[in-house]
Amino acid sequence: MAQGSETFQRFMASTAIDYMKWHDGESYDLEALTALRGDERDAAEFWLLERADKDWRDLEGLLALGTPRARDAVLRQLRHGRLEQRLSAARRLADDPATSDDREAAVIEGLRRAKFGSGLSDALDVAIEHPTPAVRDALLRATMRSESGAHAAAALEFLAGLAREPFDWARRPFYLRFNEPAGADGQAAFRELCAELGVDPAPYLEER
Repeated sequence: MAQGSETFQRFMASTAIDYMKWHDGESYDLEALTALRGDERDAAEFWLLERADKDWRDLEGLLALGTPRARDAVLRQLRHGRLEQRLSAARRLADDPATSDDREAAVIEGLRRAKFGSGLSDALDVAIEHPTPAVRDALLRATMRSESGAHAAAALEFLAGLAREPFDWARRPFYLRFNEPAGADGQAAFRELCAELGVDPAPYLEER
């Protein structure tokens, strides 16, 4: 067990992520983290800095601490980290206008090649919250990937006011047609979506 105060030990114990904590998306004990003072706070920050490239929980913890070096570490992950961490940082900096360009770049890359369980959910969430023209374009292209097609189509309908929620289950049969985007029905679904959105499908289909 970690040495130090009860609060420090509580924080460090929370960083032992077992399968259930991973499955449920449980955070570290941020209450204990932000209650730390002095050398223990510095020690926790150093521990998180060393792990900034590992897990979304480490980025969340650094932002909770709120020091300049902690924030800088999260920004480095947003700009230069592996894609999953870039997207984790983008999601957690979603309300920061100073990071908008970097967030947009991360989201576009995530929509292009991320997978579920490795950042795609974060990319879709930030895309819905901050649908810049470039992000909407990336969402359209993401409908052409079997990994993301259904959810990207759902997000676009929601953003256009054509669905009640980011994945409208009443529209599920339509979205599932994007699971095989290269097939005839997938291409027909893409044309239908473009007609709904008032977008010319030809330039996108030519890139397939």
